[in-house]
Amino acid sequence: MKVEFLNPFVYAGLKVLASEAGLKSVVSDKPQMRKAIATLHAVNVVIGVMGSVQGIVIYGMELHMAKGIIRAMTGQDFPITDPMAESALGELANLITGYASGTLEQAGWPSRISPPRIVRGTGVRFANTAINMLTVPIVTELGQITIYLALQEVHPAARGSGSEGPTGGIAG
Repeated sequence: MKVEFLNPFVYAGLKVLASEAGLKSVVSDKPQMRKAIATLHAVNVVIGVMGSVQGIVIYGMELHMAKGIIRAMTGQDFPITDPMAESALGELANLITGYASGTLEQAGWPSRISPPRIVRGTGVRFANTAINMLTVPIVTELGQITIYLALQEVHPAARGSGSEGPTGGIAG
């Protein structure tokens, strides 16, 4: 994965968590590479990226962090399965991914994003084979949210080949 893809997500994550969820002292921790095939957190929001950059982005967090974000964004406590809770988490992921996607487009990598999907539970498979993912933990006073990036640049000749999709071509 290109390093140029990382910074827009880190910046967008810091900005959106501070502005939309009102979180203070939001700090990005050191990124790491890892292989993954299944979710690692109690609550995960998955968004596909398609275009000249393609792959998946996963926002993983533990239940207390998800509930804190929901409370911060809605002003109320909702069960994690409530449609309002899912909407708040999906909106947070949409804002971060959309902001980062806009930054990537300005840098010459136009892309579009899929609607977010909420996946509850650890060990839920999102790929058939292990995928190389760059993980970026963001620590806040509520807890940690980890951004998992599995993105690659798609060359113009390959874009029309039907291989576009949330996980097309990123398995390693």
